[in-house]
Amino acid sequence: GDLLLQLTEEMLREDIQMRNGILRRRFLRELANLRKRTDYSSIDPTGLNEFLQSLGQEYSIYTYEMLNKGIDRDTLLSINDEQLLLECGVHNKIHRIKIQQGVKVERGDISYSEESLDKNLDVFISYRRNNGAQLASLLKVHLELREYTVFLDVVGLEAGKFDNNLLQNIRSARNFILVCTANAMDRCINDHEQKDWIHKEVHCALQSQCNIIPVFDNFLMPDPEHLPETMRAVTSYNGVKWIHDYQDACVERIVRFLSGDSSMAGSALMDRFLAGSASSSQYSYGRQNTYQRTISEESNTPSTRSDDAMNQASIHSQ
Repeated sequence: GDLLLQLTEEMLREDIQMRNGILRRRFLRELANLRKRTDYSSIDPTGLNEFLQSLGQEYSIYTYEMLNKGIDRDTLLSINDEQLLLECGVHNKIHRIKIQQGVKVERGDISYSEESLDKNLDVFISYRRNNGAQLASLLKVHLELREYTVFLDVVGLEAGKFDNNLLQNIRSARNFILVCTANAMDRCINDHEQKDWIHKEVHCALQSQCNIIPVFDNFLMPDPEHLPETMRAVTSYNGVKWIHDYQDACVERIVRFLSGDSSMAGSALMDRFLAGSASSSQYSYGRQNTYQRTISEESNTPSTRSDDAMNQASIHSQ
């Protein structure tokens, strides 16, 4: 495993004789994903990877090389731009600038401003774990096939300061897909102390001015007045009705929303597919609308959210 993380394109080409350039690129992409998801806690006592992840998920690809060079979180505070390039292998100039800005914040030289965060992630997917994980994972696959960078917490986070890492990824996302499955917002009703994670995520997305796209699957919207004011605005957002038999058409509609083309979010043919037997083809959903799936239902058992206690360990439950 250690040798695998050290592989470079030159090694693949010359030592392993991987001559096909496309295969090398695919291999390196998977290797980069492995570097992001690797648990470095046993060799990273100062939390270097946690710091890099706070800048953005993609920055954790530098953790392994930095640790190999003897650089920890404390050492990073005194490293200059040239050392980041030559010693740490950070060839991306924008990444070096962002790391140096993070270092200044860490040292207290400048104050942290959420408004100045770069939107370097295409999509964050929020879902209720007890019955929304399957659809959330399916959306992730569809969007990644279309070259979007997608954060889904079940594969995106490591152990550590879970709350900050998760909310940081929402702040850095341009788009926020809210998977609305049956009873997904029931635990948000009267949740004025913001104990529920979907509530926390929606509030953070609203504050961060993300482009919010609800995806409705057998979902009944609660009365807006029953939801906390910190998330009530989400009830007025346009969204996409999910029909499994026409999932490609649904995803194309989502892609149009991602591109900001909500007014033209579907063609006439797509409308005919997605309307089905529903009496309305509108995409702003009020409480009176209930949408049925065309395939077997997932469990609609309301979430006990006992997994909130497990959230701090490694995976956030929704």
